[in-house]
Amino acid sequence: MPEENEVASVASATAHGPQSVHRALEILTLVAEREPIGLSDLARASQLPASTAMRMLRALEQWSYVWRTDDGRYALGSRFIDSRVPAVTSRDSNLLDLSGPVMAKLTEETLESSYLAIPTPSNTCTFLREVQSPLPIRHVGFDGWVGRTASLDRSAAGEVFAERTPETGYVVREAVDDPDATVVAAPVFGEGGTIIAALSVAGPTFRMSPERVELAGRAVTRAADALAALVSA
Repeated sequence: MPEENEVASVASATAHGPQSVHRALEILTLVAEREPIGLSDLARASQLPASTAMRMLRALEQWSYVWRTDDGRYALGSRFIDSRVPAVTSRDSNLLDLSGPVMAKLTEETLESSYLAIPTPSNTCTFLREVQSPLPIRHVGFDGWVGRTASLDRSAAGEVFAERTPETGYVVREAVDDPDATVVAAPVFGEGGTIIAALSVAGPTFRMSPERVELAGRAVTRAADALAALVSA
């Protein structure tokens, strides 16, 4: 027969196990919805002590489900995204890992949602990463874009992959999924000048004035060039 304290220990572990899983999933969900997000905001949103939220984040970071940006905030990690994107090549996985800080900075600079897509067969592209705008009115697509495959027809990404980017360095198109949203996209070049990805921002058209589109275009182009430099390094 086990000792009484051993029984109590097992009972305690059983009781707290599901609660810990619940808390970790809650933290992961909040990161997915609000990335990049800081510890204090996560603790406030989850109503957990900051120390508890930090323990959850460290465990998730250890398993690559989240990663920490240069400014200390958290975003979805490569393991979580890989599980939603089938058949990711080693090059795409590297692109995914390197894109996080670049896209977090891009969204912070433009205040619009940012997206990274790669070309896939049958005139489609697949989205590897998204960073949502912090603004209450923003472009969010239907049910999240990570892992989603979309047609290139009439899309900004389609123009990029068809090598029809104008001299400005970026493409401006109406969002295929939302006629009230505007997308600004730029190519990410790989070895030999091939286009390996399309980086874009999307926002409500009422907010995307010509001046904001130009600013977004410059920001997207800089971010795409920065990502290309990281990939080739």
